[in-house]
Amino acid sequence: MTDQRVGPADLLSLAVAKTASPQGRRADVERQRLFDLLNAAADKAVTLVCAGAGWGKTMLVSAWARSRTGPIAWLSLDKKDNDPQLFWAYVVAALQLAGAVRPGNPFTEANSMPADGRERGRHLAAGLGRLPDRTILVIDDFHEIDDPQILQEMNDLLRRPPRPLRMVFISRVWPALALHRLRAEGQVAEIRAKELAFTADEAAALVRGHGLTLAASDVSRLLDRTEGWAAGLRLGAGFLAGHDGARSIEDFAGDVHGVDDYLIEGILADRDVRERRFLLQTSILDRLCADLANAVTTQHDGQRMLEQLERDNDFVVRLGPKPLWFRYHNLLREALGHHLSLEEPAVIPELHRRAARWYATNNSLVEALTHAVSARDWAYVGHVVATQAGGLILSPHRAALLKILQRVPPEEMDSTPELIFCTVVLLFHAGDYEAIPARIARARELLRRRGDAGTHRSVDIMLYTPEMLTERAVGAMPSVVAVSNRLLDLLATGTAGGVVATQQRAIAMNHRGLALMWTGQPEAASRDLWAAISAAHTSGVELTEINAAGHLALLQILSGSADEAAKLAASTLELADQRGWRYTLQAVPAHFANALVLLERHDLKAAQEAVRQGARAHHGNPEAAQRVVLLGIEARLAVARGELARARLFLDEARRDRSPRMHAPTLDRWLTLIDAEVNLAEGRPEPAALFDPGIEPDPTLDFPRQVVRARFAYATRDLRRAEDLLKAAPSVLSHTVATVEAGVVGALVADARGQATLAVDLLAGAMNLAAGEGIRRPFVVLAGSRLDDLIQRLRLLGGDASFIEDSLSEVRATSQLPAELATAAGLSDREAEVLRYLPTNLSAAEIATHLGVSVNTIKAHMRAIYRKLGAARRNEAVMVARKTGIL
Repeated sequence: MTDQRVGPADLLSLAVAKTASPQGRRADVERQRLFDLLNAAADKAVTLVCAGAGWGKTMLVSAWARSRTGPIAWLSLDKKDNDPQLFWAYVVAALQLAGAVRPGNPFTEANSMPADGRERGRHLAAGLGRLPDRTILVIDDFHEIDDPQILQEMNDLLRRPPRPLRMVFISRVWPALALHRLRAEGQVAEIRAKELAFTADEAAALVRGHGLTLAASDVSRLLDRTEGWAAGLRLGAGFLAGHDGARSIEDFAGDVHGVDDYLIEGILADRDVRERRFLLQTSILDRLCADLANAVTTQHDGQRMLEQLERDNDFVVRLGPKPLWFRYHNLLREALGHHLSLEEPAVIPELHRRAARWYATNNSLVEALTHAVSARDWAYVGHVVATQAGGLILSPHRAALLKILQRVPPEEMDSTPELIFCTVVLLFHAGDYEAIPARIARARELLRRRGDAGTHRSVDIMLYTPEMLTERAVGAMPSVVAVSNRLLDLLATGTAGGVVATQQRAIAMNHRGLALMWTGQPEAASRDLWAAISAAHTSGVELTEINAAGHLALLQILSGSADEAAKLAASTLELADQRGWRYTLQAVPAHFANALVLLERHDLKAAQEAVRQGARAHHGNPEAAQRVVLLGIEARLAVARGELARARLFLDEARRDRSPRMHAPTLDRWLTLIDAEVNLAEGRPEPAALFDPGIEPDPTLDFPRQVVRARFAYATRDLRRAEDLLKAAPSVLSHTVATVEAGVVGALVADARGQATLAVDLLAGAMNLAAGEGIRRPFVVLAGSRLDDLIQRLRLLGGDASFIEDSLSEVRATSQLPAELATAAGLSDREAEVLRYLPTNLSAAEIATHLGVSVNTIKAHMRAIYRKLGAARRNEAVMVARKTGIL
């Protein structure tokens, strides 16, 4: 399931066609009265041009648009555009091609349309609000849109229309838009069938354009027969002009059958067999160019045919100024398709097969699969998905792929290894991970029976990707490593090379790297992730590159390198933004790495926003390990804000409801550290897991564990133990965060032991190291009167003044409120100091020893604390102090 980059750029030619206004037809009639209506309507926010098929809506608005100056964007729609992200991406493309998107507009970012509805709404409001004044956006065939989300988002936009934008909707039916408020404000203009109907003068001009000279009475009769319907008039004029004028107006029928008969006779009559065959066979296509037409008809003169047809009649429309893409009038296409089904029904599946192969060759994979389904060529559907289109599951075309696969009959889904791969894609999307291994085993059994070594190897390689994804989704990291190793061995021992092999190698290295990270092998994980980034970049699988770089950033911050993690996360998210993938699963680790960096820098607001973005990206594709990371970061944020009960809830959630197959010891160790942070904040004893001698060594987390244990010792005034723990901590020079924290704790311990010079030296080293990476959290969490005094003393000795001032601000902001509350409660400084010991398990005698006073003095302070806080006993005093914020 290679995550190839797939997006609007893959259908560039079609995108250009969709945003090009149709060119004028022969015998067009100047209809100045309608131009005047449209010019007057341009002052209003919304113009609706609404009438049935053939009323000349598109040609009228297109001709009017060409007569105006200023930016006018055009977008033609069809049924396939019922995808919110793609719909709005095409709107932006239309504005870009019209020259309405100027530098500085958010729409200048390539492929930047967000997948999330609320984020997309904000993005659209920002971009549309910065368009040039009186920019006009024409949306043709809006009746093709029935997606509720698109309609809702359009209604949201129309509640407060962007001031510079004027919108023109062309539709066969009245659109489902909430326009009552705008209509009441006089901001809606409507042009309906009664306005579009031809007048007698216009009908006479149209008839003359067809080379006919009719009496006014005959024109009136033709007008009556057609009721001013533009298509009917043109059909009637053409009908009368044929056969040397031998036909009469009475011979022309305006009913559907008559129109159909005329279309077929008028377009197909007098054409040679080759031209007739071309028209019938290409009627299966929504839009066509010469190369596509040649592929479907197996001829070589598609360009000549299309240009000739466009010159010959009004029902073949050229899209754009150059004769590259064309479309048949819907009535013509339907009529041709009907006659194709009557005359050559057996050839229709083969025509769709040819179209499918052309689109697949041109990497237009949704179109390829659509035609393959129409051909009922189920084996080819499987082939395209297994060899090219599997990556659509990780792209904006995910919904389209799933709809296509759901059209394959269930009884066919077990017939080939490739179709079983399609089943696996559907199971992965549904989150039915338990069913996937059996399907993969079945696919491999069929491959062995097939005996085609080349095909066997190609599909077998592809099957490893969903297998890895499935194990990763449930957090079975040892299994991810095992599957990755098997795939890498297969790639290394085989003859496959080139881009596909490099892509698969990148995917395997990424999976093995992230799994090694969570199983406590950071050095091996770093090597694999760097290799994955390189291979992904070389082979163009940018989603894998984003995912590997994000995991590497996460590894860096968990290993204590805030600066490196910040750089990696920023560059990764920049690439994701450029490709419109900020909220994909692949970008989640970069968001979370960014949040952890911001936590170490004590920028809580920015950290919360990074978590929010990561959670949104993770929501659509939940992954067990990343869910634990999300909950762990939320717990750390809660601790930083003093919301300890909330932090406990996040930790409890992170540990329960986990798959029994989840095995990620690095995450478990990390949660233990966060749990210890909560205990420290609450004044509870250190968790047993911190000093469990049987715990599996992990160089990434052993150093922070020892530092946290030293903090517990300092909190209970066991200064010798704190000093011993810091001396015994493993030396991990690259773990900047833990080194800074160790320096701050060491300074406080030295100060408490009366070693003033050592305390300042240790704090200076920690401060210098912290300044280089912007680390502030250790200074904030250890804030108190002694740290404040030490920082002041260090400042007087000429340390990094700017960073020290910032740190002092953080310390004061943290410590000021509890101190003020303690004073407000009537506690003396000594009583406030004794209060900090009450949540511990220390006895009054032990507290007295720590503070160097008699036990009777401590008991007297405790009685005073109980009286002033209105408490009867020690635990009640602690509860009151916590509730009021003193503790």
